[in-house]
Amino acid sequence: RILNNENLYEAQHLERSTRITDMHSPLVEEVRTTLARGAEQGVFRRGVDPVQLYITIAGLSYFYMSNAATLGAIFDRNLRTREALASRLEHVLEVVLGYLRP
Repeated sequence: RILNNENLYEAQHLERSTRITDMHSPLVEEVRTTLARGAEQGVFRRGVDPVQLYITIAGLSYFYMSNAATLGAIFDRNLRTREALASRLEHVLEVVLGYLRP
């Protein structure tokens, strides 16, 4: 909800933060390192933008979680059960790893 509100306000508060970039830089660097290591080992393709990958993973996860109630009503499923969450995780992993394959 905080993220949604910040987006409604066009990131006004985040843009004033002096720490937000420093907080996310280590995460992006970790993704970059993991991608490089995977490419060197031949398990990931080369040329993947770590920021784009991070946004993709966040989007695949965030949309599901933030809309589980309405999506559950639309599709007549409880998307918050352990089984549903495990199934979602498996799906996200398949999608992301499929993208990363060389």
